[in-house]
Amino acid sequence: MYTMNSCTGGLSPTTPATVPTGANMFGSEQMVVDAAGRFAYVANLMSNALDQATISMFTIDSTTGVLTPTTPATVSTGFFPQGIAIDPSGKFVYTANSDDNSVSMFTINQATGILSPTTPPAVSTLAQVSTGMYSSPDAVTVHPSGSFAYAVNQDDATVSMFTIDSTTGVLIPATPATVFTGPDPFDITVDPSGKFAYVPNNDSGGPLMPYGISQYTIDPVTGVLTPNNPPDVAAGNSPTSVAVDPSSKFAYVVNRQDNTISMYTIDPSSGNLTPNSPATIATGAQPWRIIIDPSGKFVYVTNQGSASLSIYTLNSNGTLTAAGTAMTGNDPVSVAIVGTTR
Repeated sequence: MYTMNSCTGGLSPTTPATVPTGANMFGSEQMVVDAAGRFAYVANLMSNALDQATISMFTIDSTTGVLTPTTPATVSTGFFPQGIAIDPSGKFVYTANSDDNSVSMFTINQATGILSPTTPPAVSTLAQVSTGMYSSPDAVTVHPSGSFAYAVNQDDATVSMFTIDSTTGVLIPATPATVFTGPDPFDITVDPSGKFAYVPNNDSGGPLMPYGISQYTIDPVTGVLTPNNPPDVAAGNSPTSVAVDPSSKFAYVVNRQDNTISMYTIDPSSGNLTPNSPATIATGAQPWRIIIDPSGKFVYVTNQGSASLSIYTLNSNGTLTAAGTAMTGNDPVSVAIVGTTR
């Protein structure tokens, strides 16, 4: 846990500097924070005690940023949750469970932050998948309007599309239920305007696998994704994460095997990405996820291979300037920011 310097973007460890989650040796995959900065949730691939997947739940101290586990500290979810998302209103949480082909759904107790499963507790991501195959969802994202949700299916190279019941939080498959991506989709990002979506295809890079980033336009009524023309744009080797700045003018892609960030401008009409100049900037070893702070001033990248966060300032032309690093624990794969910079 860190406090952020609002002038430089630098990070300083809090006291205490860490808090345990419910994960065992398989680790925790992703963390999300509600928009009001009250609660935080971490997806644990397995728990310590019962060898089952859980979500760790925390309250956030509004002054120090320190996390305190709720009571109980965890709630069970589907098997091997590789992604977690929270809706903009702070009412619902979703996990993409790769080993049981589902998205688990929860409501948030507004007083305590504790999660309760919806009825039903999960929705399948196996629509339009052949018998005997797996969808293996490994990421889930909620549209900025809170009306739609998307789950990326790694094994069948699709995105499952849902509308959200605003009362219950239950996900309802859209028509059509899925849209195709490139090979091995890893995540999905919706730009803050809610008009466009981007999927990094991890099994890409180089002339033989040029699929990089799949780009889509979002129907504002149905939430359905339509591939752009062209449907994809090249990135570096093994892209894993996309971030879009608050103005929806610029996009950034982490390339895990290149140790770089690809930088793009966004066409405001089509949503198509165009490489910026320069096109890339270096990260630490094996970068995993990227996030932009709410003010749009700073960018942070988790470097799994070097136990660090890379810090950048975001320039007016959309390029990034390296601003330092912060050391973390082993294998950092996710980062979340509470509120605005101080």
